[in-house]
Amino acid sequence: MPVTAEASRVGAQAQGATESSLKALDSTGVRLERVCVAREMTSKVGPRSFLHAGPPISLADIPGPMRGAIIGGLLFEGEARDVAEAEAIIDSGEIEISPCHDAGGLGAMAGIITPNMPVAVARSDSHTTFAPLNEGTDGAVRYGSYDDRTLARLRWMASDMVAVLDEAVQAGEPLDLVDLIAEGLRRGDECHNRLVATTANLIVRFAPSFIRSKRGEAAEKVAAFMSGNGHFALPFAIAMAKALTLSAANVAGSPVVTAMSANGREFGIRVSGTGDRWFVAPSPVGEPKLVPGARIEDITPTMGDSMISETAGFGAFAMTAAPAIMSFVGGTAAQAKAFVDEMRGICAGTSSRFLIPVEEHRGTPIGIDVHRVRATGIAPVINNGMAHRLPGHGRIGAGITRVPIEPFIAASEALAAGARLQ
Repeated sequence: MPVTAEASRVGAQAQGATESSLKALDSTGVRLERVCVAREMTSKVGPRSFLHAGPPISLADIPGPMRGAIIGGLLFEGEARDVAEAEAIIDSGEIEISPCHDAGGLGAMAGIITPNMPVAVARSDSHTTFAPLNEGTDGAVRYGSYDDRTLARLRWMASDMVAVLDEAVQAGEPLDLVDLIAEGLRRGDECHNRLVATTANLIVRFAPSFIRSKRGEAAEKVAAFMSGNGHFALPFAIAMAKALTLSAANVAGSPVVTAMSANGREFGIRVSGTGDRWFVAPSPVGEPKLVPGARIEDITPTMGDSMISETAGFGAFAMTAAPAIMSFVGGTAAQAKAFVDEMRGICAGTSSRFLIPVEEHRGTPIGIDVHRVRATGIAPVINNGMAHRLPGHGRIGAGITRVPIEPFIAASEALAAGARLQ
């Protein structure tokens, strides 16, 4: 009897912890706070001090796209006069890098964030988060590109675009980012790799300010850029998702995943009940849909922080809302449904806010539970962009990726063994 009583007590505590994390994921409000440059949001960026995607990684181990992004960052910041000088700075170890997640930030793909990089800022009652504005998919620092055209666009974004967008944010009613993503799902996005409708909604929300703006030509150029970039809303989505998952974090005993991320070498997760501890495994490649001329041997293994989308309950966990995304990541609508159904089996709950019309407005699965992953042997699925393994070559595809199960098993075992918050 004493053993049974103790087991019941532990089980009740674990259930209560799970429910606490789920409630936070499903009820926390997040609004768009501002648009600014990264140095205004964190002291973890500075001269030759940048943030990166994924779990911690040493400078010596960075993959090609991350090296390219650091080269781009050094050129963008004026820390290097040319590519050769940027490479010399990296090779001599004269730069520090640390995870975006440790600064409350998120970086798509390579995830390099430098002091003057433009970012969208989200805020809940308890947390402030940020992510770099999206450069598009045709040449981008986040994919490891650093050509003159890419850097010129980023400089324009950090000056004119930041000014125009922040003016719009401050001029209008507070923008509810949870509602923005929920509406995107209703309009046919899954809000990770398809954000066409969500971006259009952003343009509509900002349009009155654009029209009134004394910045005239700059506002017009910003609107045109947004309308030509179907991924523009991504940083707004993932900054919101980070705020949601932070609200669910640091609950003793909770098996709910609060971060999934990769750096091109390792994939890692954080779990509510173990705080900031990373559980890692080698990064996978997944099932790619490559651009013409690309080869599978040229793919960098999975990287980026934007899989916080799936962690928060959208992205691949909502692919049935966005049949059109399959043309971008590969696969079929039937496969999308199978994936979402599978994810329901490893999640502790269902969203009351992220609803899928084609599933009779059923909520998306939320709260990846490491114990359920361990018990079922089913690892989460994400959809993701793919970068060339060499610096400077940029994006070469997208795909659907089954992440490694080992970190989830390790986290489950750690919690079962009584692991505490770190």
